[in-house]
Formats: sequence, C-alpha cells, structure tokens
Amino acid sequence: MHAILELAKKKTVIFDGAMGTMLMAAGLKAGESPELWNIEKPALVVDIHRTYFEAGSDVVHTNTFGGNAIKLADLGLSDKMEIINGQAAKLAREACPAGKFVAGDVGPTGKLIKPLGDLVLQEAEEAFFRQARALLQGGVDLISIETMFSLEEALAALRAAKRLGNVLVIAGLTFNRTKKGFFTMMGEGANQAVEAFELAGADVIATNCSLGSGDMIDLTKELRRATRKPLLIQPNAGKPVTQKGVTSYQQTSAEFAQDGKEIRNAGAEMIGGCCGTNPDFIRALVQALGDLP
Repeated sequence: MHAILELAKKKTVIFDGAMGTMLMAAGLKAGESPELWNIEKPALVVDIHRTYFEAGSDVVHTNTFGGNAIKLADLGLSDKMEIINGQAAKLAREACPAGKFVAGDVGPTGKLIKPLGDLVLQEAEEAFFRQARALLQGGVDLISIETMFSLEEALAALRAAKRLGNVLVIAGLTFNRTKKGFFTMMGEGANQAVEAFELAGADVIATNCSLGSGDMIDLTKELRRATRKPLLIQPNAGKPVTQKGVTSYQQTSAEFAQDGKEIRNAGAEMIGGCCGTNPDFIRALVQALGDLP
C-alpha cells in the first residue's frame, strides 16, 4: 500500500493551500505564467512549499496546475513542458522533509473537448500523459488531478497517469451547488463521477475549488455515501468577493478550520485548501484537527 494511504489510516492527511494565492502575493501579475516561475524564481517557489510544510502540511502540490502542453501553448511555452514540470517536481522535493509527500499537480487544458469545443480527447490524454511522466521523472510521489470541470477530461488525465504504471492517482472534480444538488459545469453529478473514477482506477477521489468550506461539508457527505475510497477535500476560503475588478476571499482561517473539523467528521481522510487559502489556514486547520502524531 502507498505510504500516503497508510498515513491516512492513522491521521487526517493535510495538504497545502493555494499556490496561486501565494504567487500573486509575491508579485505574479495577471496573464503571467505561474509555471514559468519554477525556472525564473525557483527560490521563491521552494520557499512557498517550505512554508506550507512548516505550517503542518503532509503533502504539497507542485507549481504545475497549468503545466500541460496544451495550456502552456496559450503563452507560447509548450516546448518547455518537460523542463517546467521536471523543475517544479525538484523544487517541491527540495522543500519536502522526510516522511512528507509531493503531489504532481495536473490541472485542466482550458479547452472544451469535441463536440463542444475543438480539443480532441486523445490529444488531451496524450498531453496529460506527457505531463504526468515529466512530474514522475522529476520525483513526485503521486499525481493529483484537480480543478477539472469536465468528467470526460478528468478521466482522460486519470487514464494517462495510470498508463505510467504503479502510480497513486488522486482524481478530482470541481462541483457547483444547485437547488438539485452538486454538479460539475457539464452537469455531471457526484455519484456519476465517483462511479466513473472508481472504474478507471482512481486511488483517491477529490474535489476542490468553486465551493467554500461550508458547502464542502455537505458535498463530502454526498461523496462519502457514494464511495469507500479515501476522499481529499480542498475548499476555497469562502465565496469570492469582487470589488473594482479585484477578487478577494473574506473567510478567516479560524472559520475555515472549524469547517475543516466538520469536513473530517463527514468522512474526509485528506483535507487541504484552494483559492484564497494560505499557510495560516493550514496552520489553523492542523490545530483544529489536533491529531498530528
């Protein structure tokens, strides 16, 4: 059994919070590539990872959310895909203490798959395969697929990662809350997603982004009813507030941490943070859960 699953039997596994929030606080401007900072500002990226570990994270995500070649092509960086992902893995590994873990972050392509868009499904899967391979060669411990708005695209990433052999894969989707329950942007429900992920061999089932920690409590309950697989839940820091074109998150770290306790009680074995969260949120979460070994 993978060491992270063994750890999840003993305690709540704590993931990191947002990378993008930290990069923007460090000066990343709109339209810039966060992934390029792995090459241009490596010490800063290492420091962010290290700060999350020091706050109590057991796992950090590499700075590769937009690191697939299709997404990188939007900024003319597709030819640097292997270098960016390999370097990102090495930076996270450099910050990682003994007994902790590095998750290779795989995010969406930003395109719609045919017939809704122009992206061919096989091309998406190949891009995910190449990214996951570069991350594993760089030294990550597992692959974490997150912020996927389409089950079809998430499954393409999952299949791609599993083609690389005995690798632990976290498969995640982003849900919105509606009057009829939780659904992806494409209209896929939690039960449908869980069933598809299990059939495709996901080791951990996850959700992140869009929802704040309060809504994530109920979503965790729904996912827990649908599966016996470990769950990773990564809420935003509440609902975003946009004023004069600037988006911010109003939730406090203490409020987030209290909801984190409810998320654990609802059945999550793994908890982290998404947009708007930072090391203070992770530190508060660790203290609220109070079960570090």
